[in-house]
Amino acid sequence: MAKPFSTAQPHQIETELSRELGIWSALAIGVGTMIAAGIFTLSGLAIRNVGSAAIVSFLLAAIVSSLTALAYCEFVSVYPRSGEGYLYARRTFSPPLAYLVGWSLFLGYTASCAFYIASLSSYFNEFIWHIPYESLSGLLALIALTFLNIKGTKESGGFQIMITGLKVLLLIWFIYGGLKWVDQDMLLDAFSTDVMDIISTSALVFITFFGFSAIAASAGEVQNPIRNIPKAIFISVIAVTILYTFVIVVTLAADLNEYTEAAMGAAAKKFLGGFGGLVIVGGAIFSMISASNASIMAGSRVALAMSHLGHFPVEIGSINKRTKTPIISLLLVGGVIIFFAMALPLEDLAHFANIVLLIALIMVNIALIVHRRKFPDLDRPFRVPFVPVIPIVAIAANAYLLIQIFQHLLPTLLAIGCLVLGMVAFLSWKGTQPEEEAIPGIHSKVALERYAPDKNDKRPRILVPLANPATMPSLIAIAASIARAQNGVIVLLRVRTVPEQMPLDFKNAQESQEKGILDAGQREVERHGLPFNALLKVGHNAARAILETARERHCELIILGWKGYSSSRDKVLGEVTDTIVTYARCNIMLAKIKDEIDFDKVLLATTETPHALVAEKYAAILVKAHAGNLTLGHVVEESTEASTIQQKMKRAQERISSQSDLVTDIEIIHGRSVSRSIIEAGKSYDTIIIGATRDQLYKQILFGSIPENIAKFTKRNVIVVKEYSPVRALLGRVLRD
Repeated sequence: MAKPFSTAQPHQIETELSRELGIWSALAIGVGTMIAAGIFTLSGLAIRNVGSAAIVSFLLAAIVSSLTALAYCEFVSVYPRSGEGYLYARRTFSPPLAYLVGWSLFLGYTASCAFYIASLSSYFNEFIWHIPYESLSGLLALIALTFLNIKGTKESGGFQIMITGLKVLLLIWFIYGGLKWVDQDMLLDAFSTDVMDIISTSALVFITFFGFSAIAASAGEVQNPIRNIPKAIFISVIAVTILYTFVIVVTLAADLNEYTEAAMGAAAKKFLGGFGGLVIVGGAIFSMISASNASIMAGSRVALAMSHLGHFPVEIGSINKRTKTPIISLLLVGGVIIFFAMALPLEDLAHFANIVLLIALIMVNIALIVHRRKFPDLDRPFRVPFVPVIPIVAIAANAYLLIQIFQHLLPTLLAIGCLVLGMVAFLSWKGTQPEEEAIPGIHSKVALERYAPDKNDKRPRILVPLANPATMPSLIAIAASIARAQNGVIVLLRVRTVPEQMPLDFKNAQESQEKGILDAGQREVERHGLPFNALLKVGHNAARAILETARERHCELIILGWKGYSSSRDKVLGEVTDTIVTYARCNIMLAKIKDEIDFDKVLLATTETPHALVAEKYAAILVKAHAGNLTLGHVVEESTEASTIQQKMKRAQERISSQSDLVTDIEIIHGRSVSRSIIEAGKSYDTIIIGATRDQLYKQILFGSIPENIAKFTKRNVIVVKEYSPVRALLGRVLRD
């Protein structure tokens, strides 16, 4: 059975968030997010659309959100960490899909907060103080909230409890003041029977119930999250739904001339008088502040999780050791909120946020179904009943609401544009990201260097990491043959690794046995009479040091010694080799050397794949340099058309002859198993050369089972060649990271 996604990620940071939020703080995050601009501004717009049927619209939105909330509760019980929907997708889907979920949530939280901030500005301008620059009050509140979150989780959590409690009391006061105005006949007369309008309004107000995910987003800071988060989610949804129902009834009872985003404030003035109305308006503003605070917290935690798991730059996820908060993530979220608040009008902001959030929720429900099948034996303290029925119903309901919003052209186009832009940015970043950044640790340092190459020297460079002194002469002999044929330069590298908790010590490295191994490698290259660059590096991770050197020295080929198998169940080729093969942006040659390399009789397995074509090139160079004999081998079953195979083999002979003037032989190998057949045929040869048989799109499939089986079970020398393709490598990094 496959294992769940490991918690030890390459991008894991040392400092963790502090668990300082109790059940009341979790409730305050959920209720505080839901009781905000959604009820104070969208209640009026909902009544404008469907009258008292707005109650049904809110109830529908609550039911749809509750279905997805069940999925959140199960996932939180399995992964009680910050990141919510993105974290669940990351554990379930391939990286691009997980990134799409995370990016959708990031956009959704920031757009939701922009909606709350814009609503705050609208209320402030309408009821408190009219200022020429309408957005100023909201922007000042946003800046203050961002710095409050930077100061610490405990402070922002305490603020959330206080503000949420205050606004619940004010809502109850508002409801109490308006109940005597309620006229049952008027409510019935104002009830719209247009089902499509009711559903469309439900899609508009859906944002008001998304606060349940903000609770899950802060799971890494909630005490006892497995118990407290499901409890907080459902108490929040139920309590808020009851309050919303009464608010709609009372606001409609005010019988206003028009119902706009400020309708609830106008109703409060009518019920409670001038002072009472201002108190409710003040409560509305505080509600928007608390919802903004919760959204800032949730959005920054999604960005934090994406950074830790390799989908945002690692700097975004850095946590300040003093405040225990993700400062860069919070500043990023604040900046994006300002952009959305300035770019879209209020109603379009709600539609935009709903589109991206609904997409994310659809993916989370799909993730639950896939996760159940992928990890059937995983302990799940909370289990959603009737899976996959309930998630499928949730998917259909969310999708239907999404379709209703698509009729609003501007937010729909902007949402699609932002999602596409985010994916393009992700691919571009992955394409330009230095390969070694995927590996934990700091940059390795050069302790000793001999014959540093001229930066203007464009000759091909071949990197030979020196790990095993026994195989070093053979690896250098291979590199020398290729370098001589290509007029290239050999780059020798010896890495001294030190524990991560220790500093990089140059003096000890220069006096260590590593220097002696580098000296021996230098003498071996000098014996071949070739130009070289010799480096002794100190680092915490050997693979990282090798990748850094390959990039910095512009190497086109890395030649690695390989024992032909891995003793680790989780590593295909060996820990260091796995990492280099996975991330290197140049050709790779793995050499399993039994005693010493010999190219007198060489069997080259041909298949016309990109890897095999590069293997042909290197095989021709090596055999010609050692005056050996090269035989092209191809495994076929007895039933295969002989003429087709002959044509392939002839094309291979022509390619090799045109490159090196080397005359080759042909051997058609009959058998059902490619690896077994090549192992058997290879008994008549000194060395077997083969190209990698699969693209490295998944970390469990680096070279393919055929080369790995041949190297493991044959008693001959084996060389496996992998061609570097920028496009395939980019896809590999995106699908793998």
